[in-house]
Amino acid sequence: MLLEGLFAPGIRTSERMIAGQSAALHPEEAVAVAGAVANRRREFSAGRACARNAMERLGLPALVLPMGSDRAPVWPQGLVGTISHDRTHCAAAVALRSDGFLALGLDIEEAEPVEEGLADDICTAGERDWLARQPAGHRGLLLKAIFSAKECAYKCQYPLSGTLLDFQDFSLDLDMAGERFTARFRKDARPFGCGDRLAGRIRLRHGHIVSAMSIRDDGKHRAVPV
Repeated sequence: MLLEGLFAPGIRTSERMIAGQSAALHPEEAVAVAGAVANRRREFSAGRACARNAMERLGLPALVLPMGSDRAPVWPQGLVGTISHDRTHCAAAVALRSDGFLALGLDIEEAEPVEEGLADDICTAGERDWLARQPAGHRGLLLKAIFSAKECAYKCQYPLSGTLLDFQDFSLDLDMAGERFTARFRKDARPFGCGDRLAGRIRLRHGHIVSAMSIRDDGKHRAVPV
């Protein structure tokens, strides 16, 4: 299992292969991929199937999960969640707001190196300096890990800030051996301020890089940075 142990207790996950016939969709969901190619329909339906399976693991019915105008899933009231997929695998995580969860982030990538020439787009200057000190044969895969961790952080903060951030808006401390990372905001994205940090988990397993993150309420209805 790719996600086992990555998320905090109280968060339920589900994962599956993307293959064969598309899973069933509710009419409200099907409109989002009505004109899409077969691969996109399979990815979309697999994500919804994972999300519903995770809901059932929370003791909830399999609820409808339409796509919003920003193309993000519209989670049912009282739930937070996240979906991700690569070419072959799909996964979802969901949690209850009543358990203090404000947002979740998840990213799955195939563990294939990224061309080092893309480092300027993905990395800050500090991250490029860090990569340059790593063994040459590892840099492409570490660059993919940085990409995944930043995607995860973006997806986790977006439901709270509604802010479109790019790769340069986070700086990353990555510890692959310890299976963890920290993403620091380099600009304000209220309720987050420049310098706030979000902690996540990351792992390389079964040919995939998986990044996971959750944000909880501090008891005063505020998001908790690290």
